Amino acid sequence: MIRSSCLGLALLALSACGERVDGMTVTLGLEHRATAQGVQAAGGERSFTRADGQVLTLTRGYVTLGSVELKPCEEALGWRLLKALSPIGTAHAHSVGSPLRLGTPHVSGLERPDGSVLKLGTVRPPPGRYCRARLTFEPADADAEGLPGADSGVDMVGHTLWLEGTRVPSGGGEPQPFQLVTSNLATVDVVLDGLTLSEDEPAAERTFALAWDTWLATVDLESPGAAASALDTVARSVAMSSVAP
Repeated sequence: MIRSSCLGLALLALSACGERVDGMTVTLGLEHRATAQGVQAAGGERSFTRADGQVLTLTRGYVTLGSVELKPCEEALGWRLLKALSPIGTAHAHSVGSPLRLGTPHVSGLERPDGSVLKLGTVRPPPGRYCRARLTFEPADADAEGLPGADSGVDMVGHTLWLEGTRVPSGGGEPQPFQLVTSNLATVDVVLDGLTLSEDEPAAERTFALAWDTWLATVDLESPGAAASALDTVARSVAMSSVAP
């Protein structure tokens, strides 16, 4: 009898939550920004001085954000027990159509001014608390949003990161060109600032910021793995922004 009662309660609880899924939305965006003083942004170019004295200028830069997935907060023990007693499946899909995952690839370029938000799209998750977002940077496909034009000289199809620029050694001298291109993958989890969806608060907006002045702050541009290291740094540069998408 106890198990039957618990099962009934579990079914009622899950059914009630299911009825409130409709109308829940989280709109996501992406922007570029600098985190340090003394950096310069003009047009599509970005310049900054590294701690070792090198002056770097990014003349062109593109990165592909493949997906964003919301991660629910850890559930309370009581709720986990209710779900364990229920025969209803609770598996979460990990596809483009998942209510927790935005799977449309977007290519974000530095020609967009700092603070200008690229709207990534909207996910429609169930009600609840979401503590993290998982961002995956991966090669763009032919259907990715924001691909550079054919006349740009940049082919992002099959590529995750494309950086071009110059560096001036710490001792001065002529600018030395560099190009970093990679098809690697990089994933980062970003802490969300109190994202809760409910009947009273069914909609939310969140924007992620890429700190471009940190991308090459410690990368050895002459090393064979420079492009892969730069992509890892791009992923680690993600933080939450206060700007609305």
